[in-house]
Amino acid sequence: MDQLTPAGRGAVATLRLTGRLGELDAPPQPLFCAASGRPLAELPLGRIAFGTVGREPAEEVVVCRLLPDVVELHCHGGDAAVRRIVADLAVRGFVERPTVWPGATLFERECHESLARAQTQLGANLLLCQQGGLLRQALQEVAAARPDLSLAAQRLAAIWRWRRAGLRLTQPFRVALVGRPNVGKSSLINALVGYERSIVFDAPGTTRDVVTAETALAGWGVQLADTAGFRSTAGELETLAMERARDWLAEADLVLLVLDRSQPLTQEDRELSQAYPEALCLVNKVDLPSAWPGESDLWPPDERGPLARSAPFAVSAVTGEGMEELQRRIMACLLPEPVTGPVAIPFTPRQVTHLEQARLALDEGDWERVERECVRVVGD
Repeated sequence: MDQLTPAGRGAVATLRLTGRLGELDAPPQPLFCAASGRPLAELPLGRIAFGTVGREPAEEVVVCRLLPDVVELHCHGGDAAVRRIVADLAVRGFVERPTVWPGATLFERECHESLARAQTQLGANLLLCQQGGLLRQALQEVAAARPDLSLAAQRLAAIWRWRRAGLRLTQPFRVALVGRPNVGKSSLINALVGYERSIVFDAPGTTRDVVTAETALAGWGVQLADTAGFRSTAGELETLAMERARDWLAEADLVLLVLDRSQPLTQEDRELSQAYPEALCLVNKVDLPSAWPGESDLWPPDERGPLARSAPFAVSAVTGEGMEELQRRIMACLLPEPVTGPVAIPFTPRQVTHLEQARLALDEGDWERVERECVRVVGD
């Protein structure tokens, strides 16, 4: 038994079974039940059939017999569904074999696996560029700079700066919104993804857990998190929600601090600003009358304090004001620069580790080690 689709959540998962297919029809309870009522072993080759696998509640599947002893089974792509089906098949004697991706080298196998998990079309295109030799060529140019340490460091830095983005070719960037209750975080999430993912209600504490939604910005996969509002008077349930939000925020690639211009700045606003000094600051609800002194200055001079690290960015989730610019700023924080063409990008933790070793070797002037580590990035 082979799993042909990569591990993780997806729309559809595919398993290929090889062996005595009659075991799936064995009494007293056939494992596979076709909607037509025909046993699996009697289904025509090359024809698809709908049915169920397992006992109640059974998993709905689509199967196709490719050969007398080979069948492909397509099921829901969730991990739980796959694990359940694999366990049922194991009882009938079908042993799961480890997935082996095609490729003569480890790097080629990484390319194949990553392509299967690419988040977007842009991600797939960039991965194809690496598979086609772009990363290898860039690393060869690093070694070719010998003995010019400055030139080699410059070329290696051009690759190194993409390391975080490269790891996000196969999983989305994590962007979390933080702020007091009712500042409009849920509305901003909905405006960014284009549909109502989060419940919007004017009672503080509506969001009790981290609600996530995935979208694509500038061709990159982004997972947005609507976290529970932070306030000092929260009850026990809200306090637990805030603790969970802090865990999510600690793992985020970018934090968006949301303030409400229709209300005066509070101590909670200042505390959140101090807790997340690198956050991209948003001033929401600019479609409403301002409660801040000085209409021409969104950041009141007498309120700057710890919030003075950067100018705020005005948006309105209701009218859409500033939303396009917000998307641009989010990606400017996540990427070294906009992607306008092919670029050499490391895309696995293993590759990043060897690049880091090459950088250390370059600092020490050890050219042999630099060349060796560069080869290891795209070699075995």
